Amino acid sequence: MIEAIEVVMTHWGEQVQKAGSAGALSSPMGTILQYGGCAPRGGVPGARLLLAGAGPDYVASEVEAALGAVERSQGGIALVALAAKRYVNYHGLTLDEQVYDLDLGRGEAGRRAYFRQLHKLHTLVQAELLDRQAKQGGRRREARRDGERMRKAAHSQALAAHSARGAELFKGDC
Repeated sequence: MIEAIEVVMTHWGEQVQKAGSAGALSSPMGTILQYGGCAPRGGVPGARLLLAGAGPDYVASEVEAALGAVERSQGGIALVALAAKRYVNYHGLTLDEQVYDLDLGRGEAGRRAYFRQLHKLHTLVQAELLDRQAKQGGRRREARRDGERMRKAAHSQALAAHSARGAELFKGDC
């Protein structure tokens, strides 16, 4: 078991239990009753993430995407089922009940199989999260370069547009 991934996966499970998927929004009347008016705003308007605490946060959505990639891999469906049983666990199943429900065996052999599968899940999720982070870092560097290029182009265009005007002002002063 990888402790850092355990923490992230536990957070994901709490977010799924609390906020559900992005499509599971509370009713407007329930929001008014809960907050005594409009819900506090959070997030950035126009962003992919929903405002006012609706839907999972960024970390949980990244874990969800990583689990989607794990699910598409060989044997991934069973690993995602393990993640749902362990971290979301709507029914409050004990470890032995989870082992039985996942059909991993009985007794100590089932527990060993459970923890082997859990370690495999953690390893795959960690690799996917690191891959996603590297891709995101590359996108940020690219966006920074493009922004710098646009800023320089806008600056030189503004200098060219105002150079004649500036020359006229300086002729009057001399």
